[in-house]
Amino acid sequence: MRPPSDDPRAPVIGTAIMIRRSFTDRDGRAWTVSEAPPRVLTLIGARERRNAPRSHGRVAGAARFATRDLATPCLQFESARHRRQLTPIPARWDEMREDELEDLLGAATVLPEA
Repeated sequence: MRPPSDDPRAPVIGTAIMIRRSFTDRDGRAWTVSEAPPRVLTLIGARERRNAPRSHGRVAGAARFATRDLATPCLQFESARHRRQLTPIPARWDEMREDELEDLLGAATVLPEA
């Protein structure tokens, strides 16, 4: 889509569209599915902390997290009580039948409760 201008060098204006679908799984739970920026966390390995001074205290038993690349898109599944995430986004997921969406749900990573 171009702004009203005869100048071919004029900037192109785009619109971001988020596709959102809803379905009910075979247990009767309602889910909403959409493409989203990921909020995935990964544990930091011990070798990545070797240069940290020992004077920096850590909470015993606390997990240490680092975020992954936020440019990677994912599918976000949300129900009233649960959240899951799937990467990479399957082609044409927005055209899949409900039983196919439920298969994707089964393959998705369970996210911690917010």
